[in-house]
Amino acid sequence: MFCARTARFLFALTLIGSASTAVFADRARAQVPDGGVAVEQLPAEHVPRVSLEVKPSSVSTGDTVHVSVRADATEGDDVTLPEQSFAPFELTNKRPRVEPVKDGRQLFVFELDLLALDPGKHALPGLELRVVTKDGFVGSARSGPIAVEVKSLLGNEPNAQLKPETKPVVVMQDDYTLLYVLGGLAGAALVALLTWLVIRYLQRRQKPLPPPPPPRPPWEIAVERLAALRKRKQTMITDGRAAQFVDEVSDVVRAYLGGLFEFDGLETTTDEMLELLRTRNANAGLWQEVAAYLRRCDLVKFAKVDPDQDEADLVFAKAQDIVQFSMPLGAGYPGNPGGGAAGSVSRPPAAATTPAAATTPNAATQSRPPSGPPSSNDGSAQP
Repeated sequence: MFCARTARFLFALTLIGSASTAVFADRARAQVPDGGVAVEQLPAEHVPRVSLEVKPSSVSTGDTVHVSVRADATEGDDVTLPEQSFAPFELTNKRPRVEPVKDGRQLFVFELDLLALDPGKHALPGLELRVVTKDGFVGSARSGPIAVEVKSLLGNEPNAQLKPETKPVVVMQDDYTLLYVLGGLAGAALVALLTWLVIRYLQRRQKPLPPPPPPRPPWEIAVERLAALRKRKQTMITDGRAAQFVDEVSDVVRAYLGGLFEFDGLETTTDEMLELLRTRNANAGLWQEVAAYLRRCDLVKFAKVDPDQDEADLVFAKAQDIVQFSMPLGAGYPGNPGGGAAGSVSRPPAAATTPAAATTPNAATQSRPPSGPPSSNDGSAQP
């Protein structure tokens, strides 16, 4: 009995709750000015006036639809646009702003950029706005839908085809112009530097010395030295230096014979020189004349014999004869520097009878040795 009463009581409470819910739902579905619809219970004075503006209302696939949502709310209320779906459009940008308060009202503006993807006639769904009153009550409002026509880009093409492939466009590429210019300048500078170094090296390089003059024939040297001794002969004899004069004349003859037969005449003794002349096939007559002359000079030098004027003249004249009759035929013997034929003796004609006499020194010595007494300093023959 008790259970039946309890069940009837609970059933009655359920009916009363259902009736109360229906009454409150009818009150909440009151009309909002400018097309706005309150989806949750908000006091009437806090329900914002919502308006939508779409530009343009007809677009093509891939174009952007600009939607401006304007919510005019009571001063102190806050209106926001929460995250929601915009299908079949895609939200690409959202720019909210708040206008200054005017006459107790505040305007909230939301600028939306929607990308149209699907062709056809579409109804932009109602947008939900979140409202927070100044008393802290949270509610929402929703705008009405707006129709937007999206045209297809291929709608008027009976046989649409894909565009042909295009060549790639060069966006960025390496530019080596500056590098080439710098490389060219560096190369030119390097060439200039190398050129300067080569020129400087050539300028500073030691120039080769000119070749030395050919050696003078020994008979020219002997003739010059004898001429110099002739000028000093009388002075040396007068001063008592006749022995020194004879020694210097002997050195001239020794140096001459050494140069003529290619040995060091000043560093050899009389016997060594005679042996060298024999081994070098000197003319027998010349060899005898040289042997007698050198022994005569050695007698003056080593025996300390003081020669007189006649002895000095004889030694000097004999030296001239040895040089004159042993030199090549084509050389010739110069005359007295003082003029005339004094102090010079002509070569006998017999010396030129041998054809080979003009080619080699030994051939010149094959002529007959000087005969007769040698000439003196004044050109007179000595007995």
